[in-house]
Amino acid sequence: MRGHLLVVVCATLSACMPSDTAHFAVHLPEPYSSVPLPSSGVSFEVGTPIRLDARQQEAVVAGVTKWMKDPASVAFGEMTGARNSHGLVTVCGQVMGRNSAGTYVGMSPFIGALMGTPAKPDFVVVEIGSAARARADVESLCRGNGVPNNGGPRRG
Repeated sequence: MRGHLLVVVCATLSACMPSDTAHFAVHLPEPYSSVPLPSSGVSFEVGTPIRLDARQQEAVVAGVTKWMKDPASVAFGEMTGARNSHGLVTVCGQVMGRNSAGTYVGMSPFIGALMGTPAKPDFVVVEIGSAARARADVESLCRGNGVPNNGGPRRG
């Protein structure tokens, strides 16, 4: 009886597990991980859309690629950005890669912020949304920051 119960519990738990994504879970690096989260009810400032220059695009590709399970398989959609009144640039886009099984996972939206200097930008990934809930969260954050999240595949 115990053996059957264990099989049922394991099967039930595995059904609740998310499918294997093409990226690792994102954790903000220092010094960004120690920044306190805003209190609930705080709204985002809608930024002004900007065109990303080549250095900024390279920083985004490098920043997202390091979170991917198979960096050689990564393809990017169009990346778009918006700058707020404090000069912070939020970037949203689409990324696709292979999961642990080597299967391509469809395009997933991502969001992050450009940090550093114009001469040496650094992209900090906030989230890559492959599951339905995370995808909705990323798309909502992009809209809230004034950054549309769109684009077709482009090898990166």
